Amino acid sequence: MFKMFSGGSDDESWPLSKIVSALKSQYGAADALGEDGPLKVYGVQDHGVNFVVALMQSAPGSGKVVELGFFARFVGFPADARTIDGLNRNLQISNVSLEGADLFLMAGLRVTGAFNQKHFAVILEAWRNDLVATVRGLTGEMSSMPASAFPATKLAAARDFAVNRAIAPDAPEALPADMLSHFFGANAVKQVFCDECHGRGKRGLIARHCDECDGTGFIQSAAR
Repeated sequence: MFKMFSGGSDDESWPLSKIVSALKSQYGAADALGEDGPLKVYGVQDHGVNFVVALMQSAPGSGKVVELGFFARFVGFPADARTIDGLNRNLQISNVSLEGADLFLMAGLRVTGAFNQKHFAVILEAWRNDLVATVRGLTGEMSSMPASAFPATKLAAARDFAVNRAIAPDAPEALPADMLSHFFGANAVKQVFCDECHGRGKRGLIARHCDECDGTGFIQSAAR
């Protein structure tokens, strides 16, 4: 699924403005970090984890995105070939590469069809799952593509923004595992249908409110 970000035809493309709007809606902000010809990169933060969203347009300034990608850079985490291989076997849309002391998590996709908010949300969720798997692997739960295959990694602003350090300089007492807890944040709990009322919110012939879910039809489950 990974593309080399070589550009492409705008026969199938997504409006850059809609993608950026969706990113801001999902994450609260999407900071423009720079551009290189048709490539535009944005910095995003999800519960304390930094990553970059790279948008390849059909031509400089066209506003028509033909490929999109993500990358996060992890610095100072212990990782070896075994860790990398284990991660790459479990990632959904991404690839992990170890470049010296830096570990890069990268994903690239060529867009298909018209832009669809729900379709894009699925891609963001798949990327988030790969981020979770990587953070887990690097915080103790635990043939790579080189970072040079992903042009966005060459932009200094993008490389700097995407850094996630094992120990923050201003919080040397923090443990790497804290990143995972923070990353889950408020999203650590999701809602599922109540087993007692099967999502109806009511039980019995007189349709009393279900005590198990307080009549909502949903209950909270464990972290995803």
